[in-house]
Amino acid sequence: MQNIQFNGQNLAVKEQMPIAAFLEEQKISRKNLILEWNGMILSGSDPLEEHILQDGDRLNLFSMVGGG
Repeated sequence: MQNIQFNGQNLAVKEQMPIAAFLEEQKISRKNLILEWNGMILSGSDPLEEHILQDGDRLNLFSMVGGG
């Protein structure tokens, strides 16, 4: 197991876990999703299966909301 910071909270995750698998495990939809991963901005349409979480990573999630 390794530890990451997810939306400001410490969380233990499996080693070699892609961000896509983490989101699925957390039941988080990739639709309208913006992620900040160690200072890099990713969207739900990025190849999140290729980005592997590492010990000490920081992951913050934001969703786009429209209105008017």
